[in-house]
Amino acid sequence: LVQLLRASTETGKSHAAWAIGQLAKDAASRALIIASSALPPLVELLRSGSEKGKGKTAFVMAELAKDVATCALIIAAGALPPLVELLRAGTENGKSHAAWAIGQLAEDAATRVLTVATGALPLLVQLLRA
Repeated sequence: LVQLLRASTETGKSHAAWAIGQLAKDAASRALIIASSALPPLVELLRSGSEKGKGKTAFVMAELAKDVATCALIIAAGALPPLVELLRAGTENGKSHAAWAIGQLAEDAATRVLTVATGALPLLVQLLRA
């Protein structure tokens, strides 16, 4: 699946992200996903993939961020700025998954400050009002 994220069509990448997201519902699988170096291609898909791929990747990030120890790895991989951008300008589905991922990341005190600093808070409030 990680190979598909790196070298597939946009549709293939989107499907791979969805499959990884389903696997990430299990804690042991989350550890394997992180160990397989999936974060860099996931972040790349979050930055430059199709709208559908971005939404599915935000779902994956939310699932991976269920483990607080993984939050710092997700932040270090550069996922927060494209999640905030998806929250700002994504599809409704993408915004929903981005909000969930950002909320999961904010469970970690160290990343909470970064989450606010990226401008996510006003966007989250705006999403609540919509």
